[in-house]
Amino acid sequence: QPDPAPQPDPVPQPDPAPQPDPAPQPDPAPQPDPAPQPELPAENIKRRISASTAAVLNMAAVQPLVFDAELESVRERLQARKMAGRDDPLWMTQYNTRNNVSTSAGAEFKQTLGGLIMGIDRLSQYEKSSGTLGAFFSYSHSNIGFSRGGEGYVDSYSFGAYAGLQHESGFYLDSIAKANLFDNNVKGRMNNGGAADGDYRTWGIGAHLESGIRLSNNNWSATPYMAFTGFTGSARKYALSNGMQADVDTTRMLRAEAGLGMDYRLILSNGGELQPWLKISARQELADNNQVTINNRDRFNNDLSGMRGVFQTGVHAKITDNLTGHLSAGYGDGAGVQSPWRATVGMSWSF
Repeated sequence: QPDPAPQPDPVPQPDPAPQPDPAPQPDPAPQPDPAPQPELPAENIKRRISASTAAVLNMAAVQPLVFDAELESVRERLQARKMAGRDDPLWMTQYNTRNNVSTSAGAEFKQTLGGLIMGIDRLSQYEKSSGTLGAFFSYSHSNIGFSRGGEGYVDSYSFGAYAGLQHESGFYLDSIAKANLFDNNVKGRMNNGGAADGDYRTWGIGAHLESGIRLSNNNWSATPYMAFTGFTGSARKYALSNGMQADVDTTRMLRAEAGLGMDYRLILSNGGELQPWLKISARQELADNNQVTINNRDRFNNDLSGMRGVFQTGVHAKITDNLTGHLSAGYGDGAGVQSPWRATVGMSWSF
């Protein structure tokens, strides 16, 4: 058989026409970042809240200031015991102070406080130390001027006890416990000028503990020390005459303090004595959650935490063998409270 006829090669097929690359898609236009919202300063907050809300916040911030003003006079009494070492068991001090206060929650006011404290104590001598044990009662009245209009008043009645122990090495330990009854009267204003009045009563308790060492050289003495102070005021709900409902939570103060005191004893030719002194201290307020609720809805925090510097000076004078007098003045600033002045005058007697 003859070979089969050869088959022709298949007609070559042309390559498919190349497809063009798809047109590139442009990146989406970038979206601008949202405009940052500025933080509102405290001044704007104070303009936003109503005047009657500010009045409630003002009154809620007063109690720790009253407690502290009264406490200072007892601290000065224990200081005088260490400086003089005489047994003059009856004592009395009249004290006045001014506080200008501002909080980020919206409280802003000026407080002028005047008070009187009376006490009795006993100085006991031991083999290598001496001890003081005493009790006191005080009354103070505060006028509070609200920056948004209106005013308030606080009458404070307090009583307490104190104890001090001083070793011959100079080491000492002081303690004070105090209870307060506060009668609060609010005479606030609304934004339209109408009255927003109210009154309520609260209780408070607190304590102070201080330790240091008194270093003496001839008639000079220096006293570095550390101290802790705590206060708790009772919670209270009340209503203003405009219908506003106020719910003031427990008010707290918790403070750590470090300072240095110095004094000089000058003996006069007539047998009297003068003992000028000064003290500087740094006080760190730790409590930062004092809540106030308005109309069961709006919550505020009267935060007065932070560092505060205090400068105090005064003089003790032995007038006779049975009579001693003292004067003091002070200034403080920081943590939302400026105290442009504090002044005291007092006497102590022995028999």
